[in-house]
Amino acid sequence: MFACARFQWCALFSHSRFYFSASHAINLQPVGQLQSPSDSPYEPGQLFLHKHFGYRGVVLQSWPAKLFDRNVLSLRATELKTHEYKKADGSNVNVYQVLTDQRDTDLCNSALKPGITFLPDDKRIFNTIYIVAGMDYVFHDDIIPYVSNDPIPIKNEYLQEFLIWTADRDPPLVPTDNLRRWIETRRQSLEVTTVHREVTEGIRTTTIPFFMGRRLVGWRYLIRLENFTSERVQLRERFWKVFSITGSLESVRGKGVVGMQPVLSEESPVFQYHSHVQVPVPWAHMWGSFRFERPNGSTMDAKIPSFPLCDRAYWSNSEEHSME
Repeated sequence: MFACARFQWCALFSHSRFYFSASHAINLQPVGQLQSPSDSPYEPGQLFLHKHFGYRGVVLQSWPAKLFDRNVLSLRATELKTHEYKKADGSNVNVYQVLTDQRDTDLCNSALKPGITFLPDDKRIFNTIYIVAGMDYVFHDDIIPYVSNDPIPIKNEYLQEFLIWTADRDPPLVPTDNLRRWIETRRQSLEVTTVHREVTEGIRTTTIPFFMGRRLVGWRYLIRLENFTSERVQLRERFWKVFSITGSLESVRGKGVVGMQPVLSEESPVFQYHSHVQVPVPWAHMWGSFRFERPNGSTMDAKIPSFPLCDRAYWSNSEEHSME
């Protein structure tokens, strides 16, 4: 059984085939055949079920990244600076950019619906952000792989533009030239380079920053919240701090996140969303906390691990000029 925010799918297994059914539905429809999970990175075109959200999806791109676990590194967020990051301190992880079956995400975590944002190709268009619906980021352990004989195994408006069915290939969905060009031209807005995690009293917060572009000096960031306890908690407030290279410190607080106050429970322990921040300089870092309310009315603050907002191309160019 896979838990979604307001819905539950039942996975029925028979002779290595599985079926999806809404908990109140009568008819079952075959979807595909399960595969064994792999320790190696999944290839573009790999079909999967999301371990936590239950939706069907397909891999578009694997991004190798460095994971910085604050509980392992024992670093205080306020002491962390970009130049102190050492790749050797992080472990290797794979994060995947995927297409989602829009029938499933409509029934799952509503924060998944907006999709992924990026900047347009036309540099003359300022202060404009485009949205691709039906796209998400997943971690390697989120993936439950399967195969299907259906040439259109998921419902997504970009499926046939990005992947083509080739029966003699494994996986049979093969990336198109359109997908390769699309990813390459938007790499800075899509690429995952670092992942940051911290656990506070059984609540794990994971952050991933994405550089949106120098025109806006804007960033998108992904937040995943996971409740490893049996206690039901509800996110009530967020507290952010942004420290920039100029020495300025900005504090922001608000109710919930993305207009929601999600509940993390045993039935639905994971919540994930994207948001944005603009900073006026090419280097800053963010950290903060989420305030959760327990059933008895008491609260606890889960730390948001510090993560850098660093325009690597800007600093690379600056270092080259300083050496001339």
